[in-house]
Amino acid sequence: MNRRRPRLRPLASDQRGAAMIEMALVVGLLAVLLFGIITMGVTLGFRQSMTQATDDAARAAAVAPRDLAVERAEAAANRSASAWGERCNEGGLDCSFVIDDCSEGGGECMVIELQYDLKNHPRVASAPLLDGLLPDSMSTRAVVEVSA
Repeated sequence: MNRRRPRLRPLASDQRGAAMIEMALVVGLLAVLLFGIITMGVTLGFRQSMTQATDDAARAAAVAPRDLAVERAEAAANRSASAWGERCNEGGLDCSFVIDDCSEGGGECMVIELQYDLKNHPRVASAPLLDGLLPDSMSTRAVVEVSA
């Protein structure tokens, strides 16, 4: 008796499920790319907020009498930083207000510097592939002449 065996398809030519695997790979890469774009956007937006806080402090120092310049600059920086839940020299935000002689033109200038520790106080969720792309800290600086 001669029985016919059913023909088995070779596994190499079996395409079932290939589209699902390809889609999973592409969707995974697109998700990482999208998360990277969002992370960089949030980080750059935060940098802009820090620059705004520094500029607000510089404006407050420029119009204040010399003996109140540091106090008013710090208050202005704190008002701006409160929008993102921070205060000078608390948490990850370090603020520096130094009055010294101006390098050009005489008079006295205030150097205002804000630095934020992104490594220990991140503004966005951590992702293994993106951690190396973000800076450990951000800083902004402004110099303004103070009134005598």
